[in-house]
Amino acid sequence: MIKEATAYFLLRPFFSPGRLDNWTLENPTTSFLQGAVPANCQELNPSLHPHLGLEDTMVHIPRVRPGDYVAWHCDTIHAVDKVHGGASDSSVMYIPACPLTEANAEYLARQRETFAEGLPAPDFPSSSEGESQHRGRLTPEYVMENISLEAQRAMGLVAFPVEAKGVLQQERRVMTRANAILGFTSK
Repeated sequence: MIKEATAYFLLRPFFSPGRLDNWTLENPTTSFLQGAVPANCQELNPSLHPHLGLEDTMVHIPRVRPGDYVAWHCDTIHAVDKVHGGASDSSVMYIPACPLTEANAEYLARQRETFAEGLPAPDFPSSSEGESQHRGRLTPEYVMENISLEAQRAMGLVAFPVEAKGVLQQERRVMTRANAILGFTSK
C-alpha cells in the first residue's frame, strides 16, 4: 500500500480532477501542488486527494498515555487529529534524524531562531504563538546549562567539532560550512 500511495502522491500534481475514474493529464501544466502552501507541510485531504480514500486507509494509533512513545516515518502519509477534545495541552514532538548538510544547517539556523522565540519550527503548519507565552518553557539558556553538549549541538547552539580526533577531511569540510551557516565562524 505504501508504494501505491507514494506513487499517487508524486503523480497527483500532473492530473486535473474529473470523475473519480476519469482524471486527465493537466494541460497546460502549472506549478500548482494540491494542498501545498509555501513554508508549510503538504496537506492531504479527501477533496484534493480522493483516490487515497483517507477516511478508510489512515491507521489511527491506539489511545496513548503520558510517556507513551509512537513512531512513524515522516515520509509516509500521516496525520494528527484536527480537533483536540482533551482538557489539557497535547503535542506531537518530531525528532528527526538527518545528516549534516548545508541545507540541513540552513534549516537548523532557522529552527534555532524559532525555538528561541518559543514558536513552532519553520516548516510546521501553524499560525499560533506556539509556546512563546508559556511560563517555564524550554529556552536556549536552560539547554546550555542543563543539557548535554551533543543536544546543544543538535539544536544549533554550539559549533560542530571540526578539530575533533578522527574527523575525516570530508566531515571537516561539511562541519566547517555548517558552523559558518550557524554563525560560529566566518563564511
